[in-house]
Amino acid sequence: MFQEKRNEYEATREWETWMDNLIIEDTFQKENIPFYQYSEFENVKLLSRNVFKATFKISQKTVALKSIILNNTLDSLINEIKRHRKLEIHDSILKFYGITKKENTTNNYMIILEYANEGSLYQYLKTNFQKLDWKAKLNLAKQIADILMYLHSGDIIHGKLNSENILVHNRNIKLNDFGMAKCMPESLRFLTNTFGPIQYIDPQYLEIFHSIGKNKSSDIFSLGIILWEISSGNTPFGMESSLGVDSLNDIIKGKREMAIPGTNSKYKEIYTDCWKHDGKSRPDISQVVKNLSEIIISDESFENETPRSQAYNVTDEIIYVKSENSKMQIEEFEIKSDPPFVDILAEDDTFIENLFEFFIDLFKKQSTKMQPIMIKDYIRKHKKNPVEILYQMISHPSNNFFTSLIGFFYMCGIGTVSDYQMAFKFFDLASNKIIHRKNTSSNLPLRKLYDNNKEIGFIYLADMHLNGLGVEKNANKAFNIYSNVANEGSFIALTFTANCYRYGFGVEKTGKKAFELFLKSAEEGHHLVAQHSVGVCHINGIGTAKNATKGFQWLMKSALSGNIGAISIIGYCYNNGIGVGKDEKEAFKWYLKAAEKGDSVAQHSLGNYYTNWDQVKAFEWFKKAAENDYSNSQYIVGKYFYEGCGTVKDAVKSIYWLNKAKENGNTSANELLEEIINKIFNS
Repeated sequence: MFQEKRNEYEATREWETWMDNLIIEDTFQKENIPFYQYSEFENVKLLSRNVFKATFKISQKTVALKSIILNNTLDSLINEIKRHRKLEIHDSILKFYGITKKENTTNNYMIILEYANEGSLYQYLKTNFQKLDWKAKLNLAKQIADILMYLHSGDIIHGKLNSENILVHNRNIKLNDFGMAKCMPESLRFLTNTFGPIQYIDPQYLEIFHSIGKNKSSDIFSLGIILWEISSGNTPFGMESSLGVDSLNDIIKGKREMAIPGTNSKYKEIYTDCWKHDGKSRPDISQVVKNLSEIIISDESFENETPRSQAYNVTDEIIYVKSENSKMQIEEFEIKSDPPFVDILAEDDTFIENLFEFFIDLFKKQSTKMQPIMIKDYIRKHKKNPVEILYQMISHPSNNFFTSLIGFFYMCGIGTVSDYQMAFKFFDLASNKIIHRKNTSSNLPLRKLYDNNKEIGFIYLADMHLNGLGVEKNANKAFNIYSNVANEGSFIALTFTANCYRYGFGVEKTGKKAFELFLKSAEEGHHLVAQHSVGVCHINGIGTAKNATKGFQWLMKSALSGNIGAISIIGYCYNNGIGVGKDEKEAFKWYLKAAEKGDSVAQHSLGNYYTNWDQVKAFEWFKKAAENDYSNSQYIVGKYFYEGCGTVKDAVKSIYWLNKAKENGNTSANELLEEIINKIFNS
C-alpha cells in the first residue's frame, strides 16, 4: 500500500514538474525570449560554481551558460531580461542570447550570455599584470568608469561591483549585470543576500542599516577599490591570512590599502577620493570620468615607478595564475627532473616535509570533512602564513612529490581563493606523474612519498568528479576511480568505494556490499574511517543486523586510534545510551575531546550543553562550530549577535552569520533575516 501511494505521489510530482516546465517555456515564447534545447550545445565545460563555457553546434559560437534556479521567481527573471535588453545596447554589457535547460532536470534553467574569453578582471590582472603598462591600466580604469556612468545615468545601481563581477574580453571590459543592478530606490532586500567580498563594500552601508540601502555613492566606493587593484595587480588586503566578519570593523573604521609606490599622483587622488568614508564627500561618476580623462601617460610619466615587491609579486602570480598560465606551469612541472626530496627539504623546508607527512596521516585517519580544519589548525599553531607556504610548495624544486597537497590548498582555499579547476589539475598531476626511477629505486622513503602523493591525487580526483568540483559531475567516473585504486591495494579507496555502494553513487545502492567492503578495509587495512563506518552500520542496521553494542565497540576502536568523528559519536552514544549505559559526564568528556580537535558537531553539542547555564561559554562553542561551517551553529551565532545573548549586540555580524547559515540551507536563518528586515523597515 505504501509503495503504491509512493508511486502515485511520484507520478503526480512528475506530471506537475512537466506542466510547470511547459508553462515556463510558454512564457518565454510569449515574451519573445529565445529558448534553446540543451542538446544544441557541445563542449560544455565548467568555469566556476554555476557558470559553464559551451559552443553552439550550428554556428560554432562560444557562449557562457549561467545556472539559475527559478522556483517562484519567473516574473523577476522576465523583468530582469527586459531591463537587461535596454542596457545591452552599450558595448560593455554582456549580450543576452536566451535560455536553455538541462534535460531530465527539475527547474535547472540556464541563461545564455556572451562569453568573455579572458575571464574576470581579477583573473586578468593576476595573469597579465606584468605585461600591462600604465597606458593599459588607465584604459581599463576608464572603461569601468564609463560603463558605471552609463548605469548611473539611467538611475541604476550595480550594488556588487568588484573585480570578480567585471569581465574582460579581448582586453575590453564587459559587465554582467544579471542579478546585480537594481533600479533606484534600492530596497532593503539586500539584507537577505550575501555581502560579497567585504573589501569592496561601502563602510557606511555596513554601518548604517536603518537609513538607506546601497546608492550611487556605494558604487563609487567600490570603484575606488577597483582602481587601486588595477594599480597594484593585487586583491585588497589579499595577503592577510583571513578576511572574515572581524575585518568589517577595520574597514568601517577607515582601514584602506597603501598606495603602490610610483602611482601617478592624480590617479591616486582619484581612488582615495572615491573610497572616502563619508559618501557625501565622494565624487559622482561624471567627475571620476572627467578626472581620469585628464591623466596623460607619457613614456617618462612612470620612469621612477617601483614594481610590487618581488616576494609579493611572485606569490600572487603563481598562486592565482589561471587558464593558459596554469597549463604552462603544470607542463613545466612534468618535464623537469626530480632532485632528491628529503635532502633538499632538510636544508630549508623542513616545515613542508612535516606538513606533508601530517597531511598523509590525516588522509589515513580522518574524514575529508576534518582534513582542511586540521591542516589550517596545524599551520596556525606553527605560526606560518598559508600564502607563503603555498608559494614555497609551488616554487620548490621537488614539488612533484606533494602536488596532491598543493591541489588540496586550492580546493579548500588555504593560502588562496578556492579554485576547483586548479585543484583538479594538481590532483590530476599527482595521479599521473611518472618520476625518474633513478631517483626512487634505492630510496624507499622517497618512493613512499611518491606513492602516497599518487594515491591521494587519485582519490581527490574521484571526489571532485563525484561532487562536480572543477569538472562536470560524474558519479560513475568517481566510482570507477575509487574501485580501480582499491583494486591496486588501497584500503582508503576501498572505504570510498564502500561509501558509493552505501549511497548509490555511480553504482546500484546496496547496504550489504557497503558493509562487506567497510569491514574488509577496517579489519585488513586498519583504516580508522572504515572502522567508524562499520560501527555506524551496526548501530543503524546497514547491510547487517542491528547491534548497538557491537557498533559502539567498533566506534571505540576507531576513537582510541584517533579518529575524531568516532570520538564525537562516542559522546553521542554516551549522551543517548546507544550501545552503552547513558552517562552525561562521559558524553561531555568525549564531546570536549572531539571539539578541541575541531569537530563541528561536537562543538555544537557543547554549545547546547552550556545553553542553560553559561550563555557566554555556549556562544564560544557555537561560534567555533559556525567557523567550521556548521549551519545550525551559524544560525544560532547570528541569533545571539542579534539578541545580544552571550555576546554584545552586533547587527553586521548577525546578518553575516545568518547569511552563511542561509547559504548552507538553514531555513530558520531566512525567517530571522526577514524579521530583521521588517524591524528595520518599520523602525
